[in-house]
Amino acid sequence: MDEAANRTTRTSWVRQRGDLLAVLALIIASFVFVADQVAEHEMLSPIDEYQYIGYYADVADKGVVRQGSQMPYYARKYMVCHGVRAVAGMEKNPAACKKPNSIDYVIAGGTTADLYAPFYFITTRVMAQPFIWAGVDFVDAGRMAGGFWLSLGAVFLFLTLRRARVPVTVALGLGLVLVGSLPAYWGTTYISTDATALASGSVAAWLTLRALDGKRWTLLILPVVATFATLCKLQNLIAFGAAALVLLVAAAIGATKEHRGFGARAKAFLLDRRTLSAVAVVGASVLAQGGWLAIRSALAVGPSPALGVPVPLVFENLVVETGNFFPAIAQGAMVTWATGAESLPVYLVGTTLAIGGAAGLAMSKGVTAQHRVIGFSTVLVTVLAAPALAIALGAVSGLYTPFPSRYGNSMFPWALICAGLLMDTERRWARYLVLALGAATWALSLMLGEA
Repeated sequence: MDEAANRTTRTSWVRQRGDLLAVLALIIASFVFVADQVAEHEMLSPIDEYQYIGYYADVADKGVVRQGSQMPYYARKYMVCHGVRAVAGMEKNPAACKKPNSIDYVIAGGTTADLYAPFYFITTRVMAQPFIWAGVDFVDAGRMAGGFWLSLGAVFLFLTLRRARVPVTVALGLGLVLVGSLPAYWGTTYISTDATALASGSVAAWLTLRALDGKRWTLLILPVVATFATLCKLQNLIAFGAAALVLLVAAAIGATKEHRGFGARAKAFLLDRRTLSAVAVVGASVLAQGGWLAIRSALAVGPSPALGVPVPLVFENLVVETGNFFPAIAQGAMVTWATGAESLPVYLVGTTLAIGGAAGLAMSKGVTAQHRVIGFSTVLVTVLAAPALAIALGAVSGLYTPFPSRYGNSMFPWALICAGLLMDTERRWARYLVLALGAATWALSLMLGEA
């Protein structure tokens, strides 16, 4: 009897602390994944890591990288000594490693990192310092900081799902899918502003669900967090655009239910706290980005280096961009097989859950209206975000440059949340199947590498 009682007590203890244990598991899984991949990186990421290393190296001394400035000596040397993967002509160069200023660099040795406000680089530099004190290489320490960003995204994805009463096992399984995903590999195991994308999407979704549950303080916090995330990387605004759309639709539904007549409904909608917060999310982020561009221009020491040949924006470009983010939402920065054969099942799991979850939740009649709004907003924003960015760029410059699909990474957590809201978890075996799928995906992700 005593043994049975002890077993019952242990089971009860685990159930009561299930959320805490799951959060700890996601944090550990995030840092194990990042540490494993960082240890295997021999070359730089082709996704502008060379530029980001320069900013990361200078931010503690200079604060910002000025437009028209040259790439720091440290970044030049690191690039030629290690090489850039998947880019012909930028392999490791032992001769130049001894004399880093003896060769011609891309874009004449200039930098494009001045486009970014310093917030991502400052926070990454601070988070890297404990690793530097522990004796980790300076660049690897900056890469290890990706574990903080990834764990932030995984934990808030879990908290969002639990807020929606999704079982612990399902929320943990989907969190592990996020941690082991290709967007996580490319964004958080290198020094990259993409590291903030998954965290931005998860935090935006968590605050949105809290707001829908009546937590008014989140309506005040959302614009602040959106502004910070956008200053880390402009494309993070996409995730908060989804949050704004959910709030606007919820406010419109509320006004329709509570008032009669167009005038009364319109007034109620316009004065609704959710509407005001949604407008503030987009407005404050855009204004902050505009303010940074003004500061950047004032601090410039020369023109930006030329980058490729942009083309005029035409309607056909917008049509192409509608298929940019959504189908490739779990692809990451490069073609799927760039990280080895193991990346194919990882990509398949992420894509199936993301696209199936978002589209299914948007069209399902067996879910609540609130959840259907989340699915609808996720699909709509993911499809329209790339054309919207193209229109914004065209309005400013009149030109168009195709966007990489990784710009939509911040919507990946939203899509996984949709999958969690859609799943039938009444059967216990189904819950553990999702957990097993997440664990298997994470385990496979440890086998990714520089294929």
